[in-house]
Amino acid sequence: MRQRLPSLSNLRAFDAAALHLNLRRAAADLYITESAVSRQIASLESLLGVQLFHRANQRITLTAAGVLYSRQVREMLRKLQRDTLDIMAHEGVGGTVELACVPTLAVEWLIPRLPGFYARHPQVIVNIRAQSDVFLFEGTPYDAAIHFGEAVYPGARVDRMFGEESVAVCHPDFFGGKKRVSVNDIARSPLLHLVTRSFGWKQWMEAAGIDDVNALRGARYDHHSMVISAARAGLGVGLVPRFLVDEYLTRGLLVTPVARSLRATSAYYLVVPDTQPMSDAMGHLREWLLEAAGEFVGVAT
Repeated sequence: MRQRLPSLSNLRAFDAAALHLNLRRAAADLYITESAVSRQIASLESLLGVQLFHRANQRITLTAAGVLYSRQVREMLRKLQRDTLDIMAHEGVGGTVELACVPTLAVEWLIPRLPGFYARHPQVIVNIRAQSDVFLFEGTPYDAAIHFGEAVYPGARVDRMFGEESVAVCHPDFFGGKKRVSVNDIARSPLLHLVTRSFGWKQWMEAAGIDDVNALRGARYDHHSMVISAARAGLGVGLVPRFLVDEYLTRGLLVTPVARSLRATSAYYLVVPDTQPMSDAMGHLREWLLEAAGEFVGVAT
């Protein structure tokens, strides 16, 4: 016996009503009448045999079952949208990869190298979203992530890409045009911090033998790209990964006023969820990423 399933119009009406908790706004979203939304929801509730909304004084609120079902329906509709855009984008061949990536790494390292990947796999599309924090893959659209941290990542297979060495950088005129200054000059300058690495300068100063300065003072920024921009604007001295500023140093837009650097104990890792099979497109991207990372390490050393 064929099992009955809700129609897409029923589910879209329910999703819109659950989002707004207002039938008029749901109707406006869907370009239908308010009464049509009400009928679609009533039809869905009749099919399920479950009440999804409380109705009182022309207001609606979700029942406990409605809250749970709304999350499931929203994710299902989003997946359907992603899958539809996916097949439209690559016209039935190749595949699409949804990649989460540390923002500045994506801008300064990954995206400039992607032409090499597309030259090898022109039918694969790589969608990139900024993601700095560790997250669980379940319930997300991601096929993989490039993560900065430790080799252990919950629910995922991990491949090390490369490590990181951070250097102090500033505007060429920040210290009056001096090419070299002392570590004490750095320690007493305005410091630029990355929010997610708030103890970076403290570690740098401890390694330099400086313990009489408040290493936590100074402005904080969400992304390395912001720290780099602040340093270029002459707002202070930033501590940033060398590979992110190589071009700026070569062009003379930034300088490293001291030779001392800080090598991170963490590294960049490609992480792929182990709860789902790896697609051919993701397999191609993984192979290329590890190859590109190996070439980069060879050049950097």
